[in-house]
Amino acid sequence: MIRLIENIFEENGYNIRSLTSQEPIIFASDSKRSSYYLAIFLEGTTFDNTSVEHLNDYYDAIKGLEEGYEPQMDKNLSMLVCVKKTDTGSDPALNKMIFDIEEDPYLFKKYVLTYTNHQVEMALQKVNGLSVMSYLHSLLNNEVAFQEHKKTPNSESEYNLVSKLFIKLPFLDITTRNREIASLEDTITNSLSPDLLEIRDELLKLNIVTNEDAEGNIYSQTADEETLRTRLMDYIGLGGK
Repeated sequence: MIRLIENIFEENGYNIRSLTSQEPIIFASDSKRSSYYLAIFLEGTTFDNTSVEHLNDYYDAIKGLEEGYEPQMDKNLSMLVCVKKTDTGSDPALNKMIFDIEEDPYLFKKYVLTYTNHQVEMALQKVNGLSVMSYLHSLLNNEVAFQEHKKTPNSESEYNLVSKLFIKLPFLDITTRNREIASLEDTITNSLSPDLLEIRDELLKLNIVTNEDAEGNIYSQTADEETLRTRLMDYIGLGGK
């Protein structure tokens, strides 16, 4: 999983450094975009005994870096907590814990990503030295895989993992394609089936929020990051995960 996460950050322009700790830690930074991520990797049993307060301690660790600390990190640091589980089945207690951690308002934004070794192995076999982002976008836009995921969202599939990666890492753009694709809109319109085009339109609608001003006029605006993330989670059946 560490290898997969490192490749995702690197292919999106982040600089990677490993930090010394009892558990593996990756610090990814992009100073130009003022975007910083601290990724930690925990076993499921360890995560079960982890508290929000313990995760918040990492904030002070970053501020105390002898090399690499930048003042803009204070308000632009996020944490990705990667939790290895033995299965992907529904777990109400785990879902509540994830919700409490991700909704904690203090210090920095936290995202919890659960996965299994089997999912990561399948993903790495498909990548096999190729671009990780090309693989992620190819799978995310695979109609058959998407329909199967909608039927069984908790199955131990590649799509289950990849869809969560796009939810937990907001800098990943669900509309991005490989550079050799000249026109995203034309490609989608000309190559996708009517059913998938309908799904595309539904996803685009998730990014639009309709409001009413004080004079009763209706207007639309782009959804903020948290609203879009919540809508995406609900849409693909991962609400609360």
